Amino acid sequence: MKKVMLIFPPEWVPTAPYLALPSLAAVLRQNGIETVLKDINVEMFDHFFTSGFLLFVKSKIQARLRALRQREQGERLSPEDAELKQMLSDYQLIDLDHHITKVARAKKIMRGPEFYEIEKAEWALNAFREVMEYISVCYFPASINFYPVESNLNVYRPWVSEDLLKVPYDKQVNVYADICRQLVLRSIKKENPDVVGISIGTPVQLMAGITFATLIKEAYPDIHVTVGGNVITRLKDEFAKLPHF
Repeated sequence: MKKVMLIFPPEWVPTAPYLALPSLAAVLRQNGIETVLKDINVEMFDHFFTSGFLLFVKSKIQARLRALRQREQGERLSPEDAELKQMLSDYQLIDLDHHITKVARAKKIMRGPEFYEIEKAEWALNAFREVMEYISVCYFPASINFYPVESNLNVYRPWVSEDLLKVPYDKQVNVYADICRQLVLRSIKKENPDVVGISIGTPVQLMAGITFATLIKEAYPDIHVTVGGNVITRLKDEFAKLPHF
């Protein structure tokens, strides 16, 4: 019997559970098909606010800064790169341990009865936003947000097929590629599914969904990867016209 993994990719409002995949999982299980459900959207935000990921981000910021400084020794940086170098330098001064402690407290607030105390809930959201600003610097010019969900990779357009094909391989801007390697591929290695289904319900999820599908297929070519959801259903006729899809 085949084993199925259903994945819900970022980004979606983390406080509004997506019900389509749990419903599909229930039907599959009722028919004897082992099904693993992965809400990577929620897992991603939880992962963002961990010391492990934030230290990973710190190392990426340091690496980008070193690369710019090395380039500067041999050539004059463009105004944009000079500005980026200054921004990365400024964020070296951040007290990361302080923010790690704050977001740990913020997660407790959001998951408990204190969430209903307006001042505490607002404090928690602001703690998350401060950390997301730090993460965005790492993936600049991408803008990675927690709430509202308005993240944007900026240099890639979700409605342009050429951009969707390029974005999985961008190790500098595409935060979803790192999330795929750190969360999705590890889960697949653990669960060993025969089929992976990815539900892309909104245009915002296209970048993450296509990134996941591409990297999963490259790492596990024998796994059947399928995508669905509202956006894919609407675009299926257009995708069929493009040879690379």
